[in-house]
Amino acid sequence: MTSTKRSLIILLAVVLCLAILPVHSLAADDSQEIRLEAVNKGTSIVILVTGVNLHDLYAYQFNLDYDPRQVEFVEAKSEIAGFTVEPKVNEGSILFAHTKIGKAAGTNGDVLLASLKFERLTAKDAEFRLYAAKLVDSELEMTELSQDVRLIDALVIPFTDIASHWALLSIIRAVDQGWVNGYPDKAFRPNQPVTRVEFTSMLVRALGLDLPSQPQLDYSDQQNIPGWARGYVGAATQAGLIQGLPDGSFQPNRLITRAEMATILVRSQGILPEEGLAPTFSDAASIPSWAQGYIAVAAGRGWIKGVGDNRFAPNQQASRAEAVHLILSVMKQESHARDV
Repeated sequence: MTSTKRSLIILLAVVLCLAILPVHSLAADDSQEIRLEAVNKGTSIVILVTGVNLHDLYAYQFNLDYDPRQVEFVEAKSEIAGFTVEPKVNEGSILFAHTKIGKAAGTNGDVLLASLKFERLTAKDAEFRLYAAKLVDSELEMTELSQDVRLIDALVIPFTDIASHWALLSIIRAVDQGWVNGYPDKAFRPNQPVTRVEFTSMLVRALGLDLPSQPQLDYSDQQNIPGWARGYVGAATQAGLIQGLPDGSFQPNRLITRAEMATILVRSQGILPEEGLAPTFSDAASIPSWAQGYIAVAAGRGWIKGVGDNRFAPNQQASRAEAVHLILSVMKQESHARDV
């Protein structure tokens, strides 16, 4: 066994509290401490853990508690050279540990020890608590800080008209991802109906499809498609997401229906419904035959729900909030499926 490997094993044991080392209480004149700071980006929260006035820091660990009903832990890392132990996560508590390797010098001064990323699950304030911080110097002597650091972080709401909206988090997440925007008056207008061309553009941006430099459009009313949207319509047509209406037109400014929206989204995932597949909504008879299978797939996967009384309301116009929420639901579920 090499000396480096031997040192690593010893140090990992230290930071995981598996070795018995001298523990020093924090002296009255010792100003080493831990501070927390939250950085918000959309619905993500990054908790920055900073050590202040550190003396010969070689390894360290701490516990961070959070409410798993409010936020979901995503990842944690340290920019300090060395080895970060895989964070131990258990019912809203994280044990984070990091060590240098070999005969490296200890760190002094103010240092960013770790950044931990979380994703909001609700719009409520997120609370964090750091405690049981242990600092190990290059002589393998451990100092345990008595600090109990707490932080409350509030959601930053970028628009004036969504604070109490049911799709609040979805709207903020979509804006942060860059495929939908608000208006110059700082409003989002979540309940405003969406046109066919607006929804098509949203979806193409969300999927990250390449826009053709010279869109090949063969719709009878292609002259009515705005110049800014021609690339989006061309990309969606080329990908098989949208088709013309029976008369060969696209009707870009017509308000999109829930049936059309569900159909386009299912197509975006490359899904072809089985022949004869039908949804179980109470108003299924009013759903167009071309949309029956697509709506059954969307409902079966939890992407779209009814409007009450087990009704789907296929011809009801879709709002900006509904469009955003539905696109995100599809993207999130498919992303999780790829990660499994």
